[in-house]
Amino acid sequence: MKSIYLYIFFILLLSCDNDKKIIENFINPQSLPLEEMKNATILYTENGDIRVKIISAKMTRIVNPEDVIKFSNGVVVDFYTDTSEKKSVLTCENATVNNKSQIMIATDNVILVSSEKKELMTEELIWDQNKNLIYTEREVKITTDDEVIYGEGFSSTPDFMEYEIKKAKGSFNLKKD
Repeated sequence: MKSIYLYIFFILLLSCDNDKKIIENFINPQSLPLEEMKNATILYTENGDIRVKIISAKMTRIVNPEDVIKFSNGVVVDFYTDTSEKKSVLTCENATVNNKSQIMIATDNVILVSSEKKELMTEELIWDQNKNLIYTEREVKITTDDEVIYGEGFSSTPDFMEYEIKKAKGSFNLKKD
C-alpha cells in the first residue's frame, strides 16, 4: 500500500511544470514596483530651497512602461514660495506623478487650501510642474470668506492666489475699481 502512495507522489512531482513563459504571463516582472514605501515624504527642491513636499501613507515607484510614482491611502502636498513659506496645501486620497512629463494627477476627495484660506474641492486636479499650473476639467467648488462658487473647469498657479473657473455659478462679490 505504501508503494502505491509513493508511486502517486512521484507521478505528481514529475508532472509539475515551471514553464518560464507561463510564469511571465501570470506575473509580468517589468510591471512590478521598483520601490515601495510606507509613510513616505518626498521633497522637491530648487537651488537648495524647498518648493514642494509630498507626504503619503504609501508610495510605489514603477519604471515600466513609464517612470511613475503612485501615492495612495492619503496624500498631502505642500507648495512653497520662493522664500520657503507655505503658500497652499493640497490633500487627496491618491496621486500619480509621471517623472518624464512632470505632471501629477491628484484624485479622490481633492482639496486645495491657499494661505488666504480659499478652498477648492474637486475629484481630480492636475499639476503641471513645467507650466507651474494646476487645473481640472471636472466640477469644482471654491469657498472663500464671503462667497461660494461652483463651476466646471478650473486653472491657477499652485499658490491659488488668482484663478479662473469655466462655467461658473454661485454667489459672487464683484468689486469696482
